[in-house]
Amino acid sequence: MRTFVKTTQDASIYQRLPFDNSGLDEILEVGKWVKPTDADKMYATGSVRTLLNFNLVSGSYTSSAQYYLNLHIADAKFVNRYQAIEICPISRSWIEGSGYFYQDNRNVEDGVTWEKATRLTSWSNAGSDFTTTTTASYTFSEVPISSNIRINVTNLIGPVIQGVNTTPWNGLIVKLPNVDEIDQSNKGNIKFFSGNTHTVYEPLLEVVWNDQVFITGSLKPIPNSNLSIVPKNIKQSYTSGEVDKIYLVVRDLYPDKRFDAVQRYRNMYYLPSQSYFRIRDVAADVELFRFDAYSAINCDASGSYIILDTNGLNINRYYNIDLKIQSQNLVFFPEFNYTFKIDSNE
Repeated sequence: MRTFVKTTQDASIYQRLPFDNSGLDEILEVGKWVKPTDADKMYATGSVRTLLNFNLVSGSYTSSAQYYLNLHIADAKFVNRYQAIEICPISRSWIEGSGYFYQDNRNVEDGVTWEKATRLTSWSNAGSDFTTTTTASYTFSEVPISSNIRINVTNLIGPVIQGVNTTPWNGLIVKLPNVDEIDQSNKGNIKFFSGNTHTVYEPLLEVVWNDQVFITGSLKPIPNSNLSIVPKNIKQSYTSGEVDKIYLVVRDLYPDKRFDAVQRYRNMYYLPSQSYFRIRDVAADVELFRFDAYSAINCDASGSYIILDTNGLNINRYYNIDLKIQSQNLVFFPEFNYTFKIDSNE
């Protein structure tokens, strides 16, 4: 099973702009940022960090779930090879704010900044209050950076969902390690799309767990790759957040010729347990559900089926479903290509 959680708040905080809020900016930043008039030595005090929050409720997911933070890179400059970033839990509540200083300098003091968690409350420590007893990290192995990143944050999110976290949930901070932040020779800057982006590349918390159901009943295994696979009950559009069970009718593509036309299509098959589905944004060609164990096709006595969870999919976008079938030593991608749209739930 795979589902996605969008951010409820995100913002970047700038050491060189300690009282400026960036809550509505479409870009998040991690690394270094200095003013154009600053000398190189100011990079030692020019850190920029990103704060992210997600609506997480204890008991929402199974205890075996894993959690991945997905960030889409907009730009990256001067990043060292093998540069690491670290993710820590934030220990104080904060407010995103409506600052928008990159494009239009306004409302810069009404939310989180380097010095303040909200307009009225200060951090205990400038740059955000966060714990370092449990952290996650990611290392960029290639430069220039061209791929998006997917960070395993299960050790940070799992205790929150299981209700055993020692500090209240206030989101995550993404930053360079301390040794890199104070290094004036480190000028690396990594930009990510924020939750306010007008693209499909917003930050997402990916939640996955293996819950495949596989009960074949009286159905027959597929005889070969010459199959017709048609969704029995897929809809043209789904309301955002809707979860649906889509059955797949699996029959012979070229049935034996018989006098009784109905009998020609009497064989009903189930897809092998190593069968998977993928979901892609049609226009952007962005893959959200990948071919893996968390997108496995299920089976019960009525046939093979897909569990479609539309949480995290963007409204007014079209998505395409593809299939991957592995039967013994044969792997094939049957012609499927069914598309659906996401509508607003308002």
